[in-house]
Amino acid sequence: MVRNIIFLLGILVFLSAIWAIKDEKIGKKTKIVVTTVLLAGLLFAYIYETHINENESKISRLLLEFKQGKSLKCGGYDITNEKFNYEFGTACFVAKREAKEFSGVVVPINSCE
Repeated sequence: MVRNIIFLLGILVFLSAIWAIKDEKIGKKTKIVVTTVLLAGLLFAYIYETHINENESKISRLLLEFKQGKSLKCGGYDITNEKFNYEFGTACFVAKREAKEFSGVVVPINSCE
């Protein structure tokens, strides 16, 4: 929270500095363009970070349920820790060798509900 406040104060100081420059050196159109681009970039970054945080929370919740032995619905399969392993590098569930009926099945965690 404090980091966000400091970041926003930094942006406010930057915008104040831009608008404090005399119009003879930087025109009003340029100031408006810089302000608009900066605010649009900040809005995009905020939306992106929010999406990423929600996705990470979903994955963490799914992994916790998987480790607890609960069944997950993923891409038409019932994923359990008895028949599947989770591979962190690829973020996928891979069938165990003992589970012959799922031989070669790889299910991405993003397909889980």
